[in-house]
Amino acid sequence: MSIHVDHKRRKSEILAKSIKLFARDGYKDVTFQLLADYCGLARTALYRYFHNKRQIFDAAILEAERRIALQYVQVLRTESSAAMRLERICAVVATQLYENREFLSVIIDFILSMAHAGHDMSRRVVLHTIMVRRLFHSLVAEGVRRGEFRASLSPDAATDLLYAIAEAHALRLTVSNSAKLSDALMEYSLAIDSFKKEKPSEK
Repeated sequence: MSIHVDHKRRKSEILAKSIKLFARDGYKDVTFQLLADYCGLARTALYRYFHNKRQIFDAAILEAERRIALQYVQVLRTESSAAMRLERICAVVATQLYENREFLSVIIDFILSMAHAGHDMSRRVVLHTIMVRRLFHSLVAEGVRRGEFRASLSPDAATDLLYAIAEAHALRLTVSNSAKLSDALMEYSLAIDSFKKEKPSEK
């Protein structure tokens, strides 16, 4: 009697374990054989799903992005103000960076090493970050349209500010053990408060 294998589930499990291994050992020190051993598979069995380490690494990044995107969708489906949804999206970004700080360090190290070797990584970085930039921009634009944010607020400039906070948070997480999630959340909150229309002063 043949054993039925859920290949979709197995592939998902491979990626989840691979993320942990890359985070633990770094991209350069992980080999295809090590990945197979860590996943409890023969090298030939792993080859059925992925042909090399780079393919697994790229798929692991996409899998992490897919999980984060599901959280974005949940936030966008809520019936709340644009400002509230923007703050929640920012919280998802900050929290995911914080909870995946080890894997984030590996990704940044990989990008820097590839750039040092002469590869232009700018297009890849844009492809992996365009979703969050578009979310920031669309929610800021909606907030301006609805009168939640100042009419003079530039969605482009506001998006750049919010993205800069994410970049600074990512950098702190990779170079400091004392980086706090609460600091990033506070920075986002202050930025979004600065977008809002000034309330009439009480007489």
